Amino acid sequence: RDFKSDLQEYTQNKFTCIPTYQVVGEVGPDHDKRFDIEISIRNKVEGVGNGRSKKEAEQKAAKMALEKFLLNES
Repeated sequence: RDFKSDLQEYTQNKFTCIPTYQVVGEVGPDHDKRFDIEISIRNKVEGVGNGRSKKEAEQKAAKMALEKFLLNES
């Protein structure tokens, strides 16, 4: 599942804006690096993710934010 796309569609419909992703940490040697990503919506951090690639970390952050928004709707 592509959580980044799902979140972007959600935030465009709900808030008329798109999420921004920022690398807030990088650890490990070049061959085994891990990335920490924060996702902000309307200047508020709504999710964080960690992964072996920026893409993986962004997907995890987007999943966290999307689940948070959907949980608050129910």
